[in-house]
Amino acid sequence: QEKPSKKNTTAKCKIVIDAGHGGKDPGAVGTYTVKGKKVTINEKDVNLKVGKMLYSRLKSAYPDKNISLTRSTDKFLSLSQRTDIANSIKLKDKEAILYISIHVNASLDKKASGYEVWYLSPGYRRTVLDKNSTDDKNLFPILNSMMEEEYTTESILIAKFIMDGIQAQVENLSSPRGIKAEEWFVVRNSNMPAVLVELGFVSNEKEALLLYDESYLQKLSLGIYNGLAAFVMHFERSRGFTGL
Repeated sequence: QEKPSKKNTTAKCKIVIDAGHGGKDPGAVGTYTVKGKKVTINEKDVNLKVGKMLYSRLKSAYPDKNISLTRSTDKFLSLSQRTDIANSIKLKDKEAILYISIHVNASLDKKASGYEVWYLSPGYRRTVLDKNSTDDKNLFPILNSMMEEEYTTESILIAKFIMDGIQAQVENLSSPRGIKAEEWFVVRNSNMPAVLVELGFVSNEKEALLLYDESYLQKLSLGIYNGLAAFVMHFERSRGFTGL
C-alpha cells in the first residue's frame, strides 16, 4: 500500500500499540518440533514482534504522529500500567487517541484456529470524560454517554478495518473468526476507541508454526497497519475539522 500523502500526516490521531504479556508473564505457550528441534513459541514474543513491526510501519507512514508502544522489550507490565500509559497521553484540541492491544489465542481444542478482533461490549458502561469537563453536573451523564457511544462506534469500525486488512494479507493461510464484543480489562479501562487483536492460536500446531515465521508476522503487521491507515484516513477526513 502506498504511504499516505502529507496532507494526512497531521497529528490528529495518536496511536498506542500494546504488545500483550511480557517478562515473567509468557502468555499462551506452545512447544513443537521444527526441523527436528523442539521449539517453544511464547505469546509474549509474538506480540512484541508484531507490535514492533506495526510501530515501524506507522512511524514510517506517519512521521509527524505520536505513535507509541506500551513496551518495546521483554518486560512485565500489569494490565493497569498498560492502560495508564494510554490514558496519561495528553490530547490537544481536535486530537484523538487509538489503543490497539495485540495478543495470541489458545484453546483446549487443538483444531481451533483463526484471527479475530475484539472491542468493548456496548453493554459495559464507563466514565470516559473528565468529571470537571462541564460545570453542569446534570449534563455530564448525557455528554459521557454520547462520547462512550462514539468510542464504541469507532472501535467497531477499527475492528472491521483491521479484520479486512489481515484477511487481505494472509488470504487462505488462516481464517477470520470475526469481530466480537467482550469486556477485556485493557479495552474497558482505556478511555478511547480500543480494540484487542488475537493473531491466531498457538495451541494449533499449523497456526503456531505460522506465528513462528517472521514473514507471516510481517503479513499480520501489514494487515493491521492497512486497517489502521484506512481508519485514520476516514477519521481525519470526516472529523478533522470538527474535533471531538
